[in-house]
Amino acid sequence: MRKSQKKYFKCHECGISIPCSRTEPDSIENCPECGSGLIRERFFVFIITGKTGSGKSSFLVELLERLRRRKISVSGILAKGMWRNGQKQVYEIQNIQTGKTLPLASRGFIDDWEKIGNFYFNPEAILFGNKILTDPRLINNDLIVLDEIGPFELDDKIWADSVSRLLITSDCPMIWVVRNKLIKKVIQKWKLQRPDIIDIEKVSVRQAEKRIVSKLGLP
Repeated sequence: MRKSQKKYFKCHECGISIPCSRTEPDSIENCPECGSGLIRERFFVFIITGKTGSGKSSFLVELLERLRRRKISVSGILAKGMWRNGQKQVYEIQNIQTGKTLPLASRGFIDDWEKIGNFYFNPEAILFGNKILTDPRLINNDLIVLDEIGPFELDDKIWADSVSRLLITSDCPMIWVVRNKLIKKVIQKWKLQRPDIIDIEKVSVRQAEKRIVSKLGLP
């Protein structure tokens, strides 16, 4: 498991480094020297991508199994979808560490669930996911997984606030799952610098494993 170290924001305008205080994340939104907005990323973000229905989640599950065999600790959330008539009809969310799952979303109406876009979302599952992503113990792992970041997050819904806070308060490398059509928007929204994009149509699970292990500095 990685040891926590003091981290810094580096201003990409004037080049100075600003210590990151996890207790005061909002105090470092702008550079005290030149006033420019700070780039939040201070670590590796791996983006697993592919077309809708191409098997991104299955790729991720196999990848995580291989990483665990290397004793790499992983935390975060998985979103598993069930297909019917060429569309994902139901999603469930899983806590990667505990394995606990809850129904997350459905195309069909469910009483007391919130309609967002074409889906009805389970308020309990949204709270469940955000609690996982805001748990202070999350950053004590080698990798944080967010499956997936999509149009709802781009519209500041579901996991959006938790993602933004993680980028401010965490120094832990992350794996994000993003469909290929949304990559540019996701990178722009969260100001990611040089994310490592893993296209599942071009990269095997074994190759992805090697890339991640190499960037983590492991043999």
